[in-house]
Amino acid sequence: MESEDRELSSLVNKLSQIIREKRNGPQSGDLNEQWTKIALIVPLLEGLGWDRVTDISYEVSPNGNEELLDLILNCKNPIGVMVKKPDEIPPRNFDHPQINAGLRQCKVKKIPYFIWTNGDCWQFASLALPNAPLYQIVLSEAVNGASTADQLLIIKKDIFTSSPERFDRAIHDKFRMIALPIAWKEVLIEHTDDLIQLIRKRLHVVDIKDEVILKFLKTLRPDSLHPSAKYVIGTPTPKDWEQLIESYESPYRLARWFFRTSYYHKLGTYIISESYKPWSKAATWTHVGLSNSTHDRKKISHAVILFREWGFIKEAGNDKYYRVEESIPYLKKLLEKPA
Repeated sequence: MESEDRELSSLVNKLSQIIREKRNGPQSGDLNEQWTKIALIVPLLEGLGWDRVTDISYEVSPNGNEELLDLILNCKNPIGVMVKKPDEIPPRNFDHPQINAGLRQCKVKKIPYFIWTNGDCWQFASLALPNAPLYQIVLSEAVNGASTADQLLIIKKDIFTSSPERFDRAIHDKFRMIALPIAWKEVLIEHTDDLIQLIRKRLHVVDIKDEVILKFLKTLRPDSLHPSAKYVIGTPTPKDWEQLIESYESPYRLARWFFRTSYYHKLGTYIISESYKPWSKAATWTHVGLSNSTHDRKKISHAVILFREWGFIKEAGNDKYYRVEESIPYLKKLLEKPA
């Protein structure tokens, strides 16, 4: 057993090094899902005891249908795996279209467990815990391969097949860690008036406006109580935008790299420009330097998802995108630095 643990730790360290080298290399943008699968995902799964021939089904997505799973780990409680490029930004919640699509496919195929991965970031979801947060392991952040390898044991074949509940327990444990920030967010949304009136009862000064009280309440961010909760973002705030600009932690660094490159940068430049005005969803391609081909529409969709998740743009009911005005100073600062 100790020999197996050492081998897995060594493999994690090796893959972590490959990811960092490729991500910083000149051809990083050319790496696709197939490379991710062959170079990163299947080797790790083999290291976790899954046989590439007998244990893994390789799904084929006809016509580039992104909604189909890429791999299925075959056992009594199968696991569906969605594979993305190494530079794909990891989803941050269940509302992400890729997570929704993967879970739908798992439900159709009666697969109880789901993994989203770009080879570096591994996100785990269980159909039995639909409201729980995504449990995440990032290989490139591994300081100690043994520690990351220990986290990955929830999908080691012999352990998973004998105790699949460990998969659920890992997610549930994270859920408990961030239960307070989730509850606080819901209270702010659903009981705003009650909170404001409660605070007014304790105030000696009566001329404080409701929006000032609400702004203060939103600064109380219990998501800082535990490290695993720090990337949970509901409605982005100035604090989130500042971290995006300055933080060297992996999720912020990777997102920042996207915003400063290629058509992402072009979309951001349009949003902060003097010529900006709300634009039709179908016309985004005209602002990012891409064509309206099927292939380029996928890239445009990814860019829009990123800008929406970080709160730089929002969707309106009249089929248009609008910029979020309070985010513009931060977006300008983000774009003015070199990639």
